[in-house]
Amino acid sequence: MQALEQLAPPPSLGLSTSTSTASVSGAILGSTLRALDAALQARDICTHTHCQRVIYYSLTLGRIMGLSEDELVTLERGVFLHDIGKIHMPDSVLLKPGLLSDTERTVMQQHPSIGYEMLRHNPLLTDAAEIVLTHHERYNGSGYPLGLKGDDIPLGARICAITDTFDAITSIRPYRTPMSVEDACDYIQSERGCQYDPEIVDMFTALPPSQWQEVRRVASTGTALNNLFHAA
Repeated sequence: MQALEQLAPPPSLGLSTSTSTASVSGAILGSTLRALDAALQARDICTHTHCQRVIYYSLTLGRIMGLSEDELVTLERGVFLHDIGKIHMPDSVLLKPGLLSDTERTVMQQHPSIGYEMLRHNPLLTDAAEIVLTHHERYNGSGYPLGLKGDDIPLGARICAITDTFDAITSIRPYRTPMSVEDACDYIQSERGCQYDPEIVDMFTALPPSQWQEVRRVASTGTALNNLFHAA
């Protein structure tokens, strides 16, 4: 577990600085993130806790990949906000206990674009907004909303695509029994080069399932969001 202890803790968001202008910007960003977090909790607590776990998975994977601290900050913000567009989904779609119809799925697939429009004008969230927009793109070009392919998909979104799926398929849903962590890792591997960037899949599966299980346990403590807001 030594490697895991080094990987799991969230980074600083890079907001702390000695300049008053940057401090004010950090405070504004912190307030913005808190407000968005509260809005998401109010609409769908399951989506909120899902984002909490995906932050930890993504930062762990980002550290395995050797991302810089600045890249980790952008990744953390983007992953935290990746489903923020869902606050504008109708209850009949967002809170439906069963599988979505084709029409409902089309509505749900608007959430990356909606989230992007919510964030793109904030200069501190510009790069994060790109992750929000593209986290449902697929490596083979079959994703949405833009149909991007390969390295045209931002790196943070390619990471989020894996960790988002991993959490979704290992979590309880009314219409689906959760996969074991081992089976989920096998599924991610099976989509190597199709849904997911093959090099990132290789780095993801290099960490044993038992350690991903431990990351999930740590993520459930709620400290990811506490760290996210700490700098503000």
